[in-house]
Amino acid sequence: MHSKNKQWFYYIVVTTISIAFLISCKMASTLFHKKPEIRPPMQLSVKAAFPFKTSVQRYIDAVGQCTAFENLTLVPQVEGELITVARKNGGTVKRGDLLFEIDPRSLMASLKQAEAQLAIDKAQLQLHQSQLQRSETLKTGDFVSQQEYDTYKANVAMYEGRVKLDEAACTLKQIDLEHCFLRAPFDGELGKSTVNTHSFVSKGTMLATLNQMQPIYADCFLSEKYFSPLWQAKNTSNNRIVVEARLLDDSSVVQYGELVYVDNVVDKTTGSFCARSEFKNEDWEFWEGRAVDLKIYYAVLDNIFWVPEASIHMGNKGSFVYVINAQNVAEMRYVNVGQNYQEWVVIHSGLEGNEKIIAEGHALLAPGSHVVVSSTLPAPQLNPM
Repeated sequence: MHSKNKQWFYYIVVTTISIAFLISCKMASTLFHKKPEIRPPMQLSVKAAFPFKTSVQRYIDAVGQCTAFENLTLVPQVEGELITVARKNGGTVKRGDLLFEIDPRSLMASLKQAEAQLAIDKAQLQLHQSQLQRSETLKTGDFVSQQEYDTYKANVAMYEGRVKLDEAACTLKQIDLEHCFLRAPFDGELGKSTVNTHSFVSKGTMLATLNQMQPIYADCFLSEKYFSPLWQAKNTSNNRIVVEARLLDDSSVVQYGELVYVDNVVDKTTGSFCARSEFKNEDWEFWEGRAVDLKIYYAVLDNIFWVPEASIHMGNKGSFVYVINAQNVAEMRYVNVGQNYQEWVVIHSGLEGNEKIIAEGHALLAPGSHVVVSSTLPAPQLNPM
């Protein structure tokens, strides 16, 4: 190739490369200076609630056990053959119902014997009283000696004593006879009999147990931290401490009663004390030994904030809720949480009361998240009593 042709060839190649470089630089500059597309932040749909302010009863949660109002072990006071067992397998009984009968014939005969002896001694007493009256008349005319008079007087005193002794013996025999018939001293539930008809029973033999179910007690053991406030509440004049009880295995069965006893000592080994409540138990729903869930309402919380229980979260510094600020952004707010009731919980501190709380929709929620409120929960009807 001639030198002139080479020069033209090189000139065309260099020109082509230069043009391509300039075009690529222009395109890169255009792409580099292009403004990025601005996308709006993602908004999470949530349900909100306002803190609810009210006064409610403060309570202590406890698990208790039902205890019969009266628990009686039936034992005979006399011995003999058992001729009647009215309720072999127990059951509901009324006051005065015959439960057991011991053969009374020997005691009836013994009572008649004592009554006969009483009649004899009464007759003797009347005789000696008549003799004494006559001797007092004759003594004025010296027809009766002083010794005879003193004898008549002593005989009257002796038979007066015998009559009293006979009357006491008749009373004892009558009591023994009544002990042959064991009757229910109150309405209650009779347990299974431990003896059979025609068995010979001795004094002190256990026959059955009888529990009074109306009213009924519920005993529980509480931590010593509740001792002072509960003791003070119980001893405040005209202060009735209401207790709510629900069967542990059936929460639909509920009764309201009253705290009637707080132990006067704290067990130093367990750090607990006993508290007893009384319930009317009109439908016989509570039975001896059944477990109950208790709420002891011992004080009133005035002007307390409540928030939905579902809005409470746990963090490194304790419990917190998400509040929605004016820009519809979620913010964390640490709170001091108290008791709960019907899916709402007490907030002792941390809220001013005018915040909007996020109640539902926490799945993707984080501080700084933008939210949109789909609905607001209504204020609850909190009335635990």
